Amino acid sequence: MKYKIKNNSDFEKTLEIQVDIKDLVDFREEAIKKIGSQLKIKGFRPGKIPANIVEREVGEEYINEEAVEMYLPENLFTILKDEEISPATRPAIKEIKKKKNSFDVEVLITLWPKISKLPKLDQTVEVESIKPTSEEIDDQIERVRSQFAEATKTDRAVKTGDYVLINLTCTKNNNEIKDFTFSDRLYEVGTGSLIKSLDSKLEGVASGAIIKFTDNIEQINEENVDVTVLVKEVREKILPDLTDEWVSETTEFSDIKELKSELEKNIENVKKQQVSSQYQAGLTTKLIEEADVKLPEQLVVAEMDSILQNFLAELEQNNIKLEDYFKITGLTEEALREDLNQQASRNLSMVLILDKVIEDFEIKLNDNDNSLIEEHMESHDSDKDEVENTTHRMNLEAESLRNKAMLHILQHGVSIDKNGEKVNLQDVYNQESETGEEE
Repeated sequence: MKYKIKNNSDFEKTLEIQVDIKDLVDFREEAIKKIGSQLKIKGFRPGKIPANIVEREVGEEYINEEAVEMYLPENLFTILKDEEISPATRPAIKEIKKKKNSFDVEVLITLWPKISKLPKLDQTVEVESIKPTSEEIDDQIERVRSQFAEATKTDRAVKTGDYVLINLTCTKNNNEIKDFTFSDRLYEVGTGSLIKSLDSKLEGVASGAIIKFTDNIEQINEENVDVTVLVKEVREKILPDLTDEWVSETTEFSDIKELKSELEKNIENVKKQQVSSQYQAGLTTKLIEEADVKLPEQLVVAEMDSILQNFLAELEQNNIKLEDYFKITGLTEEALREDLNQQASRNLSMVLILDKVIEDFEIKLNDNDNSLIEEHMESHDSDKDEVENTTHRMNLEAESLRNKAMLHILQHGVSIDKNGEKVNLQDVYNQESETGEEE
């Protein structure tokens, strides 16, 4: 096998390979078997069609081209490895020409573009404040008090926050839906946990009332269900008084001040996780805009296809057809294509920035990283050939390095709220770094 490499542009190379016919003998046999298994010829079972019949049906040229395509992957992998070429997408066969004793094959290789200079990493990003508001703290205190609330029977009408003891019957076409029929069910009004319109129907009624209405029940995927509710009792929720003594007796905290302090920490930690996602999105947007990366079309198309396939798989998993998705969302094919293009360009641009961070800051995999990759490879399908296994390992290594690079970027950015006060998110990323090292 002979080959030579031509540089088309900064993003593309053409690999010209000369494949001797004698090197295709075994692959021709495999090609004939493969083609024969797909052919439908009267009088023959698939996979049992003689070679001469297959050749007669599809022609010598088609068989040879199939054999070349079967021959190429492993040999192409060897060439790329020897030449230290890392393609950004799967190499594409552009042309196969038959010569007297060989085939001339042209393979298009799309390369990863590179950025010459990193954008400034210490970018400032405005995010929501993580300081708990007085309303958020009060709401959490009410939740704690509600856990120890007592329910006392009352003769007044129902209002939000009350408990009601109910019998609830659901029917459709005069047939009872047993899976959504309850007796002596204690329900808290205002939670919306049973039927969407139930809370509004219960408001203002008293014990002994019978309510009838029609609604959809999402939990069992039923529409236009006839609902009958008997209100047997109304129970008023009585919250305990918030005192230092009550806090000390019923919780793990000594007084109200200590309880509030702990609730503030919990609220701040939850908000910190939410804001960290906002910060990461804002920071990556700024880096991408400043980097202004030029991407090869072939690379963007391949990434768009990858995103689309994942999206279609997600729709299929939820039993949604693409045409139904368009109707539900009002989105057009053109808008979807534009969105895919933006997503692909954003993803690829960030990959290039991460790779530049890896290069400039000499980020390496540590023993723990390599150990995790090794564990994954051991659990990976051992039936895969050397090319697939090597490619899979390289992808895992690249992903691990880029995760480290992303962490490096997040630790160097600056997050502030709308008042210009610094929002400390660094402990989130420092914690992630420490967790990674421990694992």
